[in-house]
Amino acid sequence: MGKQNSGYTDQVNKLTDYLFSRRETILNVWRNRCTEDQELFTGVSFSREEFNDELSVLLNVLSQRLLGEAEQANAIEHSGTHGLHRWQRGYTLGELVHELNYFYEVIEEQFVSFLELYPETQAQVMAQAYSQLLKLSKDINRGSVMYFDQLRQTAALKQVQTLEEALSNLETITQQRGEHLRQVSHDLQGSLGMLSGVANLLKLPGKKADREKFMEILTRNLQAVESMLGQLMNYARMEAGQEVVENQPFDASELLHQLVRSVEGLAAQKQLVLQADGPEHLPVRGDALKVQRIVQNLLLNALMYTQKGWVNVSWGVENQDRWVVAIQDTGPGLLQGPAALLAHQLQPMVEPSSSYQPEGPLNHGEGLSQKPDKNAYFQAPGEGIGLFIVKRMCELLKASMDIETSEKGTLIRIRFLIKPKSNGV
Repeated sequence: MGKQNSGYTDQVNKLTDYLFSRRETILNVWRNRCTEDQELFTGVSFSREEFNDELSVLLNVLSQRLLGEAEQANAIEHSGTHGLHRWQRGYTLGELVHELNYFYEVIEEQFVSFLELYPETQAQVMAQAYSQLLKLSKDINRGSVMYFDQLRQTAALKQVQTLEEALSNLETITQQRGEHLRQVSHDLQGSLGMLSGVANLLKLPGKKADREKFMEILTRNLQAVESMLGQLMNYARMEAGQEVVENQPFDASELLHQLVRSVEGLAAQKQLVLQADGPEHLPVRGDALKVQRIVQNLLLNALMYTQKGWVNVSWGVENQDRWVVAIQDTGPGLLQGPAALLAHQLQPMVEPSSSYQPEGPLNHGEGLSQKPDKNAYFQAPGEGIGLFIVKRMCELLKASMDIETSEKGTLIRIRFLIKPKSNGV
């Protein structure tokens, strides 16, 4: 009996040593198998460490169980962490289960390989190996899959609550939007009346300085009227479904650099620091003109209503499907009126950037806080409809939009498709 026990122990030790020597092969074969499966999301933008995640620890647990040693890690807890990480990277429950099944399959193949190399291995050794693999798979499923499902249920409940809140806000936003349209019409009437008055004053004899002052007023009001008419026309076209979405290749980096250069004068005039950060080239497909209108609208308003500090524009590839552009400022924030309601509706689901949490950053940007006033974003005459136009254009391009805002500033992030479908988007 002693010799049999000794032989059994030796063979178990040999099996665990074999599995350890094959550790990298197990993980590489597993990843390749997952990546080759066209139905799986797995492997997208993962580093080796991110993809392997907690599986190396779980392989250690398997070896410790085979040897009858004390476990150095809790398999269920580490599996739960794995499920959480996969959830955060956008996996579905089916993809997670499918991926784990490949993992068990690769380990089983290593058992077969070991038995082919050492056919004299006792049956009870292999029976113990398969038994421990089955036990480990149950623990992994219990920790990873069940925790993943709990996360899904929690997210679904939160989504229902968010939708209910959004529906509640939507009615208010719709009412406010109508009020803005009426306000724009009123502003147009006022500006046109002022234009008429100034034009009549120019007919009267007066000093050259007075005429220059009247001309300046006339020019300023003409620009305001042009801007308001443009906003109304854009909005009317979109509401009527007359906007055509193009789908052509363009360099997003080149477009954004040109946009930033075009407003450098305004930034310098207001003594604001304007910065642009992104890759030198970013080839994408889509509607370059609408992308330009979206970013230009947000950038101009950031510069217009930020009194001191910075305005930053950054962009880059987020994943294989989307690229992202962000406009960030140290302005007064979207804290009033319909813009505030829309900003609340578009706040990101994940944890916001620390600089834009309601309490603001600690010891950062001291002295830059600007109390909300009549100059808050999109609150000036004629600009109340601007954020709705940006949101509507994003919807046309199948782009997502989220907003983080506080009295410390505003961050607006737009995610565009890298290669929209040829039927428009």
